Amino acid sequence: MGHGAENIAAILEAEIREGGLLPGARLPTHRELAFRHGVALNTASRAMRLLEARGLVVGEVGRGSFVRPPGHIDAGSFRIEEGASGFVDLARNVMPLPGLADRFERAARLVLRRERAAVADYQPHAGRAVDRAAGAAWLSRRGLPDDPSRVVICAGAQHAVTIALMAATRPGDTIAAEALSWPGIKASATALGLKVLPVPMDGNGLRPRALLRLALRHRIAALYCMPSLQNPTATTMPLRRREAVAAVARRLDFRIIEDDAYGFLTEDDPPVPPLAALAPERTWHLRSTSKSFTPGLRAAWMLVPPGWEEQAANLIRATIWTAPPLGAAIASLWVGDGTAALLEAAKRREARVRQELAAHLLPLRPSSSSHPASMHLWLELPRKTTAQDLVRRVATLGVRITPGAAFGLDCAPNSIRLALGTPEQRGDLERALHLLGSVL
Repeated sequence: MGHGAENIAAILEAEIREGGLLPGARLPTHRELAFRHGVALNTASRAMRLLEARGLVVGEVGRGSFVRPPGHIDAGSFRIEEGASGFVDLARNVMPLPGLADRFERAARLVLRRERAAVADYQPHAGRAVDRAAGAAWLSRRGLPDDPSRVVICAGAQHAVTIALMAATRPGDTIAAEALSWPGIKASATALGLKVLPVPMDGNGLRPRALLRLALRHRIAALYCMPSLQNPTATTMPLRRREAVAAVARRLDFRIIEDDAYGFLTEDDPPVPPLAALAPERTWHLRSTSKSFTPGLRAAWMLVPPGWEEQAANLIRATIWTAPPLGAAIASLWVGDGTAALLEAAKRREARVRQELAAHLLPLRPSSSSHPASMHLWLELPRKTTAQDLVRRVATLGVRITPGAAFGLDCAPNSIRLALGTPEQRGDLERALHLLGSVL
């Protein structure tokens, strides 16, 4: 089934906002878009004009269209933002707790007062010892070894995933990922010349038998996955399935890149060991601060397999020299003074309240395996309601949502993802859910 211009624009916008298309990335030509989505050329052209009007894309004569760098504002995009001030964003998956910006400012001032000279200077490529120790201590809360020598500091999840892929693969290799995945994996794989193959999923995450068949057929070099509160489906992989995935990786000798972006939301549950605890010799485990603390830190801790510490540091040097030290220092401060634990606990409580609100106001229900403390909600739509039509209709009512096609590696499911945490005020979320429920 073809996609309308509004839906194509929504899919590309979701990839841009989720990090699947990075600033400066060249977008497909209008003709390529038309072929990919099965629409007329003028429909693809309209989709690109919508992105330009939203200030997300810039066209250059003779060169094509590119994702604009962050912070780029011109008169056209300013007018669009001004006119869209009443929009409720349920597309960008963050949770800006009230007062977080003030807390961030106080922490930055304290770090600069204590360590101004240190954070203004060059740092070791893997990060300062104090920041690696804080990361190791924080990762140990999830059942991982408290070993600072195996922790490196990266500039967010996208950077950490790219570093892990650079270490585990070579250009031309094939990797696997969940059939519905965070769009950022496609961005990193494309930049590194890798092919990404989808692993079929069910209500408990990726299917180990399907992973085995795929790996036998294609000799994959690595698997990227998100076992806890998977994005976008919000499912959590049970222990036996994690053990099976680890066994397949060990049998066929491929690496695992384990993204634990949302695992902190499951800490009230009985503990389930991460893949990095089940297959430590081959797993690159990353934990960013974007979801659990705040996106502006641009910091992530990555636990690397034993013996890969020097290679990871060399790759960080080759890409950014070192992660921004101020963000890493703030993250370390928050781990040490208890702020990190308070932020994560507050987000767990708030996520549960918002999930209950969605269950009360929406006529559709997520799958039974969806976690009650997830920041996002994955909804499969009835046949009579297409995702492209729903995205368009709620946009006219001032609500932004993400179509399932933005996450499909080889499919465009008739589903949507709702980011329940983005509206700072619950009243805005309630208003958006009322509107969405009325359309459904």
